[in-house]
Amino acid sequence: MIVVPRILGKESLFNRLQAAIALICASFLALKVFVEFDVVERASSHGPAGWRIDATASLLAVVALSGFAALKAFELRAESDRRRAAEQRLVQLETQDPLTGLANRDRMLEFLGQALQTRKTGDEVTGLLLIDLKRFTPINDAHGRAVGDRLLRMVGERLQSVAREGEMVARLGGDEFAVVLPRLDCARAARHPAQRLVRALEAPFEIDDLALRIGGAAVGVATSANTELRPGVLVHHVDAALQRAKRQQSADSCSDRRGTGKA
Repeated sequence: MIVVPRILGKESLFNRLQAAIALICASFLALKVFVEFDVVERASSHGPAGWRIDATASLLAVVALSGFAALKAFELRAESDRRRAAEQRLVQLETQDPLTGLANRDRMLEFLGQALQTRKTGDEVTGLLLIDLKRFTPINDAHGRAVGDRLLRMVGERLQSVAREGEMVARLGGDEFAVVLPRLDCARAARHPAQRLVRALEAPFEIDDLALRIGGAAVGVATSANTELRPGVLVHHVDAALQRAKRQQSADSCSDRRGTGKA
């Protein structure tokens, strides 16, 4: 993720060099015109009239060559902009879920790793929530993929709207979302954001003439407690907690698991 800006910077410098080279080449071509057609010598031999005629011809040649160089420079700039946009799009695809625009799994793991490493005190805890929509599959089967995709986008927007500052909402795939909770006071503090997020999903989602209810969500909760967990270990714990939550019958079921692994 750090390499791309450097590549873009080098590419910009390269394109500027290309433009400069094009202008230098145009200047040399103009000089060649002067020499090839004996502009100075003929102008001297023909007096003031010759100067005017040859000067006009030379000026036209210079203007034409300069125009060519400028056009080439604009083409290089346009190509550079297209490449930059394509590379930025690739970077975006590497870090964002294409459907919802939320962070994807890779970006979530990166953010989680940073949160685990930047705890300011030993008492601070990093939490991870894993959210699974209970009735998404029947809704998607009944109303089609287009409605299902819109529903996922709306779920992502609603989760994002109730997330607190510093929390990251991500979509891991399918109907599974994750929320990273950095700098919690204690392990139990992770349950309050979980309840807040589940309550946000209780209201129906209006799509065209449909009012869809996802029937709540199963939520797995895992925390780093007092140990420095690797992101993969914490994900393993929260996935186990989610599986337990799915087995519960409550529509807003919530299970938690305290991390015990070591970095």
